Amino acid sequence: MNRSFKKQVLVVLIFFTITVTFIIGILSVNNIYNSKMEIIKHNQNIVLKQVVNEVDNLLEEIEKVSTYLSENYILNDNILENIINIRSDISTILILDKTGKILNLHSSSKIDKKIYKGFDFSNKIYFKKLVNHETYWSDVFLSSFNENPTISFSFHMGNKIGVIMIDLKQISDFIFSFKNQDGSHMIRVFDKNGIMIMNPENINYVLERFNASSSPVYTELIKKHKTFEHTLFISALNDQKQLGSYTKSTKSGWYVVVREDYDNILRALNPIIISIIITIFIFSSLAIYLGLKLTKRVFKSFDDIQNITSNIAKGNYDVKLRDLYYIEFNNLLNSFNKMQYEIDKREDTLENSLNSFKSLFNSTMESIILHTNGVIIDVNDITLKLLKYDSKDQIVGKSVFSIIEESYIQIVKTRYSKDTQPYEIVLLKSDGTKINALVQGKYIDLEGKKIKISSIIDITELKHKDNLLFQQSKMAAMGEMIGNIAHQWRQPLSVISTCASGVKFEKEFGVLKDERFVESMDVILENSQYLSKTIDDFRNFFKTEKVPEEFVIKQIIEKALKLLSSTLKNYEINLQSHFLDYDYTYKGFPNEFIQVFINIVNNSKDAFLANNIDYRFIDVSEYDYPDKYILEIKDNAGGIPDNIINKIFDPYFTTKHKAQGTGIGLYMSHQIISDHMGGKLTARNIDILVQDKVQKGCCFRIEFPK
Repeated sequence: MNRSFKKQVLVVLIFFTITVTFIIGILSVNNIYNSKMEIIKHNQNIVLKQVVNEVDNLLEEIEKVSTYLSENYILNDNILENIINIRSDISTILILDKTGKILNLHSSSKIDKKIYKGFDFSNKIYFKKLVNHETYWSDVFLSSFNENPTISFSFHMGNKIGVIMIDLKQISDFIFSFKNQDGSHMIRVFDKNGIMIMNPENINYVLERFNASSSPVYTELIKKHKTFEHTLFISALNDQKQLGSYTKSTKSGWYVVVREDYDNILRALNPIIISIIITIFIFSSLAIYLGLKLTKRVFKSFDDIQNITSNIAKGNYDVKLRDLYYIEFNNLLNSFNKMQYEIDKREDTLENSLNSFKSLFNSTMESIILHTNGVIIDVNDITLKLLKYDSKDQIVGKSVFSIIEESYIQIVKTRYSKDTQPYEIVLLKSDGTKINALVQGKYIDLEGKKIKISSIIDITELKHKDNLLFQQSKMAAMGEMIGNIAHQWRQPLSVISTCASGVKFEKEFGVLKDERFVESMDVILENSQYLSKTIDDFRNFFKTEKVPEEFVIKQIIEKALKLLSSTLKNYEINLQSHFLDYDYTYKGFPNEFIQVFINIVNNSKDAFLANNIDYRFIDVSEYDYPDKYILEIKDNAGGIPDNIINKIFDPYFTTKHKAQGTGIGLYMSHQIISDHMGGKLTARNIDILVQDKVQKGCCFRIEFPK
């Protein structure tokens, strides 16, 4: 679906402008709101600290007065009167005996005639509490003397009890001075039981001893939050949302609550928020106007450039370039002008390159096939010659699998979707004859298509030479085996000859006894059977295997060592083996594997002789790893020179005299292990410990994957 770039840019510009200004506005309002709330919370906490300090200071002063009274009391009115005259916050002082009867009293208010010296106050809470306490601060009560909200502090004075009654009017007046911006009073005070004891807003709640223990100020603020921690709660008196906090007096246990109407806070922010909204609207309008004006000029330049490029695309390179509004666009137009020249120049270069590619495509020694999705789209002249086609029309458009021998089609299909290293297949010529080929494939992008280039080399002649090498290797191995047969037969034939000569000699002289005759015939029979068994072993060695079979590697090595026993003995070669505790099996060609093993041992034998090694030692060891099996054949024959060790598996390479070797033994051993049996054969020089001495040697390593 095609979209208008101009419309898209305008939409994005307007959306971006409005979004950014809206976000900035929201962040500004949020920042102002948070700042306002932080200021209010800070001020409220300061007020709380001032009020609770005032309360605690008052209570501490009263305790000091009680101490002074205890130390200086005399049974007269002077000290009581003096204290009340000095301390306006103390309304009444009572001196009781230990039974609770009044011994002395003085009050700043007129004393009721019903209260007199000897009056019984033992039923009062502030008297009862002193039974188990040294001192006691009472909750708020209405004084019997002036009916004002009062608290009392009672204390022991030897065998007497003092009671100081404190009028809360002074603290109430102090609290009365703290007001919010709307004129409402900030502070409420509750005793430890939740009874309202101070409310500058309405004294009636104090006089009625309003219990707030179940109201939101208790349940949502005091019970759920720590001191000086702010929250929103509903007022129990007018159902309005309040923002507030609280603290607690350490001496009296009072809860001092500070609050402010939350709606009033928001109303105070309204003018600021409205100003921000107006500013955002003006800024958005101005930004959109300037953006539209800028984009109009930019797109006018784009339209001019589009007209110019359209003319260039049509081949009209003489179009006149006129100056545009912006320097950058003028520079772009100048670049188009240079591009016109470069396009002409590169068209010529591309045409020359195409001709060069065609020449290269047809002059290479390799056969090259271009194909996509399994269909041939082009071939070079070498391919036509190799597959015996007269023209490209006969092969282009055909399936690439139609030129592959049927047994190799599945192999090619599994590798078709990826780049490949060289591998062997069999191709079909146009007349149906077959050729062995080495093929490699690579993918390229050509004109927007994924094309595979397959390069092919005819290796039919090389394969024929490999077969000849293999036959020569078999003949060389046969010659070595015949030598082993000679070694194996020499001793039995000597025994047979000796026995026959002895019997004939004794017969001629008439001294042949029956026992001697039977004994000699048994020896001749035993050695004849040994010779027959040896012939069977060597016959099995030369059997030609066509189908791979499972075989136990240790058993094949032991059979090879049996064939080599005379050679090892004649050349005084000490061989030790370290086999696995169990039989390791592998699927392959056991007779070919015997040839490899014997060839490696014979190479060690030749090296012993060439290097005049006195003590000759060969070690054969098996190793089993999680992912592979390894057989190592080590000797102390002096090793292989470093300058040729990388060439020993090359065909026809040998260090022996022409009469001694053909150079195909190790090459064919390598072919058998790697190509026929899927393994790996390597050689390296080593240091080996023999007779407590470190000697130079060689290690041949056969590795089979699991």
